[in-house]
Amino acid sequence: MKNNRFYYTALLLLPALMLFSCSQDEEPLRIGSDDDSEIVFTAGLPGVETRSESFVTGSLDDGFHVTAFCPEDETTIDGLGNMRPYFDYQLVTKTPGMGNAFRSEMCRWPQNTGTREGTLKFFAFYPSLEVLRERSGGNEGNFNLKNTSTKKGNTIAYKYVMEKFKVNRDISRHVDFVMATAQENRKNGLYSGVALKFEHQLARVDFKAWGNPTAYDVEIAGIRLGNVYTECNLDFTLKPAISSAAKDSTQNGQWLKTPAPTRGVVEYIYREGESVIQIKNGGKYNTQTKATSLMANAGSAFVIPGSYSAWTKTKANTGIYFSVLLRVKDIDGMQLYPYIEGASMNATTTTANMNVIYFAVDKSTGLINKRVYKKNGVYYADEGGTIPYTISANEEIRDYGWAAFPPSSTATLKSGIQYTYTFNYSTGVGVEDPADVLPGKAIITPVTPGISVNAFSPGGTTDVTDKITIIP
Repeated sequence: MKNNRFYYTALLLLPALMLFSCSQDEEPLRIGSDDDSEIVFTAGLPGVETRSESFVTGSLDDGFHVTAFCPEDETTIDGLGNMRPYFDYQLVTKTPGMGNAFRSEMCRWPQNTGTREGTLKFFAFYPSLEVLRERSGGNEGNFNLKNTSTKKGNTIAYKYVMEKFKVNRDISRHVDFVMATAQENRKNGLYSGVALKFEHQLARVDFKAWGNPTAYDVEIAGIRLGNVYTECNLDFTLKPAISSAAKDSTQNGQWLKTPAPTRGVVEYIYREGESVIQIKNGGKYNTQTKATSLMANAGSAFVIPGSYSAWTKTKANTGIYFSVLLRVKDIDGMQLYPYIEGASMNATTTTANMNVIYFAVDKSTGLINKRVYKKNGVYYADEGGTIPYTISANEEIRDYGWAAFPPSSTATLKSGIQYTYTFNYSTGVGVEDPADVLPGKAIITPVTPGISVNAFSPGGTTDVTDKITIIP
């Protein structure tokens, strides 16, 4: 339904690896001659119905990387049947004046003499390994390409895996990742090129909130998605394990369960110049149609797909959960959460053990001037507690704590699908976060906000520009 479709802004790390679709009346792309062995690629990406803001930091001239295998070339196959790449991790860039054509001097067709057709199996992806490592905060142990492809007799088994794909904890550092596979031979591809249809391998997740509570006000300053996969191997050669239906966007690529993926948290804590969000009775966001984004300037979260069970509100449980960084006051202005500092929570625990985050906030605008750190009753501008922070007359220090809650049931996140979770704070604010001292403890009653989710698969095709977009 139209009203269930949301912007695919940055599923999008590329709204812009262009489309290779041509009408039947168009001439095929003709480049080269019978004496020219250079491979020319055309690139396509699933369509986007609507685009909003994007941040352009590179052009398509930056290109993408391609690896190819040639099952007919015996020089790439050892005595045990192991198949080496015909060419490996080659950068192909857009050819000026050649429309939607990408090439590299290093990517050339094999001979198609005798019974050989000059066949190549291609695996391509974007962005580069270097960009992926930098954006994820990973190192040389992440995003390594492992090839165990074989040819034994006439049996060919391709196996090409990106090991330890890593997702940054900081959502503002997330990037989309797209991949394409194709098989073509020299006879068919020499003049028309090799069509690469790129597919999104990650799931995009966004959060919104609204509420019309009568007994309390809520102020929000961050968002967290917990116990999702943050490091996992991706097999280029298999079909998706949970996203292979024809209606789904992504038809190639499988996130592997062996070895077991690493679980962790992705989050975004609001920063200087961003505004806290106030949800209260009769406020700006008091109906579902007025729900506001919780993503601030983070962009969208791009997470590794999976079928996730729901958190059971215990510290040890690894089920998926949502958590919002917030403060709660009753209608008389008394703060309910985070709890009053030093108050007893049970016989052995006080609120001094809570995970509390502090901001210097402009009292009139709600803009965050600075994240500050409290140490021995003094506020500092640095986490190490060496630079005291001077509070100006127009600002106040506000404290925030994480308030968590699980999805109502299991959560399945599929490759190439965008999910928008909307929280209704009319009905509660949640429980203490798994990282806090009393995980699952109700903050106020009733316990859990209402949750609704919309999932959208864009599908189709669309023309795009010559720009690659990437979330900064």
